Amino acid sequence: AMIIRVILPWEKTSELSANSRLHWRRRAALVKAQKRAAYALALEAGWHKVSVPDGADIRVSLTFCPPPRGPVPDLDNALTAQKGALDALADVLGVDDRRFAIIIERGERCALGAVIVLVEVYS
Repeated sequence: AMIIRVILPWEKTSELSANSRLHWRRRAALVKAQKRAAYALALEAGWHKVSVPDGADIRVSLTFCPPPRGPVPDLDNALTAQKGALDALADVLGVDDRRFAIIIERGERCALGAVIVLVEVYS
């Protein structure tokens, strides 16, 4: 298996999840910013150099490490809040995000909060 990794910034789940109460235009702007950031971080990590074979399985693990203070979101909301980021990561890899087999888990709290993304490609 080939493994690549990127660490994404912590997002306010309440604003980006499917249950968000934000005005749609404000939420769309946040999702766009999230996509841009994830895309840039994946490029920086060299993901664009990775070639994913056509029939390969793509396992994506997201570990949510909340910041020191504040609520810990439930994992399904935390995942929906990362939809924009996952779209961007799929774009960098040149694959359809429907191919992702997603695993989510809660990590330790850390300084600014983070989402650690590990992608394992099995051909």
